[in-house]
Amino acid sequence: MDQALQRAVDNGVKNLVVQPTHLMHGAEYDELTEAVESYKDKFESVTIAEPLLGEVGDSDDAVNDDKKAVAEAITAEAVKTAGYDDLDAAEADGTAFVFMGHGTSHTAKISYSQMQSQMNDLGYKNVFIGTVEGEPEDTACEAVIEKIKEAGYKKVVLRPLMVVAGDHANNDMAGDDEDSWKSQFEASGAFDKIDTQIAGLGEISSIQDLYVAHSKAAIDGKSASTAN
Repeated sequence: MDQALQRAVDNGVKNLVVQPTHLMHGAEYDELTEAVESYKDKFESVTIAEPLLGEVGDSDDAVNDDKKAVAEAITAEAVKTAGYDDLDAAEADGTAFVFMGHGTSHTAKISYSQMQSQMNDLGYKNVFIGTVEGEPEDTACEAVIEKIKEAGYKKVVLRPLMVVAGDHANNDMAGDDEDSWKSQFEASGAFDKIDTQIAGLGEISSIQDLYVAHSKAAIDGKSASTAN
């Protein structure tokens, strides 16, 4: 980040807009804002756009237009990839979808609970949010398995809730080790079929459009953080 900022200075940039590719206002977003703040005096204006899920909010059920757009986009893509016409058809077939994020001890971890609330608000009864780190606790693999068992679904589709499908998606989610999510779901003996979809959020065109919209909002002065 420091190199990119210095390059902007060297190239004579006066008004800087930074678009984070982070999912939320977490630790990495904080690190980015600190780096940008250290350079703010070198520009006439510096604006930092919103991360993908927008403002965090204060409670588990605090949602916003960004979370709604993301929830709709990722669910539609997962349903299509799984070969269903719509989410209702998947539910009728006994299929649940699990979106696995990273998880964090940062206060922004509430964003995962908010995404589950958003799925619930949309009536997506067979969509569940989980995290590798199990933070918040009810997003841990064991907790998600129990929720799906209680709901009665016998087929599960695992997909990353991450901008890029890297090590976590390939190993923590879909790997063959006994502690991977796929292996834990299989070991539970509660499900007839476990499928994995290895694709990052950044591959979805409507998610790309949302990032562009955030950048435009920042340019128009409706940003997360502005330093003049």
